[in-house]
Amino acid sequence: MSNSPAVFSVSAMLELLSALVVVLLVFLGLIWVLRRLQPSLGGGQRGALHIVASLPLGARERLLLIQLGEQQLLLGVTPAGITLLHTLEAALPEAQVSPPAPFAGWLHKAMERRSPGRWKSANGKAEEQHSDSSSP
Repeated sequence: MSNSPAVFSVSAMLELLSALVVVLLVFLGLIWVLRRLQPSLGGGQRGALHIVASLPLGARERLLLIQLGEQQLLLGVTPAGITLLHTLEAALPEAQVSPPAPFAGWLHKAMERRSPGRWKSANGKAEEQHSDSSSP
């Protein structure tokens, strides 16, 4: 028998566990520091500059409405750059946004559009096919 320590001894396992704890603490510390340095990435407070609205126009183009103090800036963003389109002296009133439809309802409507009259509703009964001429 050799005098080398056993690989699965209690002291080796404690050493491994303590190294793991140190690595996790360093990782969590780095995350905390990054959130403090860049609050917009970590869901921090709103500063003097924030995005009010975003409207995608294409695969890589969009319009951004940016709040800068009391002014709002309408920016066009493309792969070629960012262009100031308009400066609003007074902020636009924030629109009331309705909550999105539940995913189940959206999926049911999408399936109905694909093959009408074949899908059952939540209560288990087959829904009848609706004609587009009867809708207002």
